[in-house]
Amino acid sequence: MKRQRGVQVIGWVLVVALIAGLQPLNNSVEYDRIVLGMKTPTPLTRMVDFDPTAITGVIMGAALGGFQGIAASMMWMKMEELWDSGHGTWLACLNVMRTVTLLDPHWLEPWKILGWHLAYNLYVETKDPALQAEYLRKGLDALKEGVSWNPNTYELYFELAWTYFDKVRDYEEATKWFAAAIQFPHPEFIERMIAHSYERMPDLDRALDWYDYCLKRNPNDRTARGAITTIRLRYLPAWRLMEEGKYDEAIKRIDQYLEVEPNSLIALHVKAHIYEEAGKDREAFDTWRLAARLSAMDHQARRKTNALAAKLGIQLTPQEQAPSYLLQQEGQRLQVPAHGR
Repeated sequence: MKRQRGVQVIGWVLVVALIAGLQPLNNSVEYDRIVLGMKTPTPLTRMVDFDPTAITGVIMGAALGGFQGIAASMMWMKMEELWDSGHGTWLACLNVMRTVTLLDPHWLEPWKILGWHLAYNLYVETKDPALQAEYLRKGLDALKEGVSWNPNTYELYFELAWTYFDKVRDYEEATKWFAAAIQFPHPEFIERMIAHSYERMPDLDRALDWYDYCLKRNPNDRTARGAITTIRLRYLPAWRLMEEGKYDEAIKRIDQYLEVEPNSLIALHVKAHIYEEAGKDREAFDTWRLAARLSAMDHQARRKTNALAAKLGIQLTPQEQAPSYLLQQEGQRLQVPAHGR
């Protein structure tokens, strides 16, 4: 008993010594938050929402002593240890990641990995559609929370936009978050991502506007140049006929390309959009349905298929019914910055 008590005393002495030794580092963190206008981290008491089993006495002592930034760094090292050793479960790593974001919400890397871990890792770890939907929703919500703490840098806007683009395939929502990202210093490829999103909706005029912008900014942008050529040769003639109200001719024109590339999802999206503009909901439904059947990952087509099925009173098979997270995505409605064009 005496030996155990002695070990506990030594442990707390080490905690105090560690905190004292890290005082200069913590002062630097506090300077950044106060002088540079950063907010105070979320109070430690909110950690009760999560499983605290990965929190050691040293980390808890640092956090309770007002050293949240240091405690967050120590927690992150703990998470990396769990990850690298293979001894930690996916959920154990999740709890540590989430706790780090509470301790230091201005540290961007934990937010990025938390969102990715939920929307990608945990999503594929289960085959339960309801649980997949829940993990994806939580991943999106985590990134939105990260944006709310760090609204003046492009990084988390981009991570959120990429998740909408790549995982949810909600291109309308993706363009808004990509557009929010370019309000701040950013890599030039993000404008191309906006163009890619519009191309897949489809909204070919806006896609061309953004690709043209990318090419004017960088004449050596071969991706933008190739995309412009592809759109103008394959899809734009039918699109222009649609804009003139010549819907039958537009369908014939896009069908000419589909004879060559019958599995082209973008061409099918254009064809379905033409039918919608013409008010031919049944034909639009059949085309979106075909696109969805050709690619299980074409969530844009699945959403459209479900929406038109509800409008037309058509019963879909269980395999065709889109998960709720594809039909009811919520997000802050952001305007595309004018300077981005």
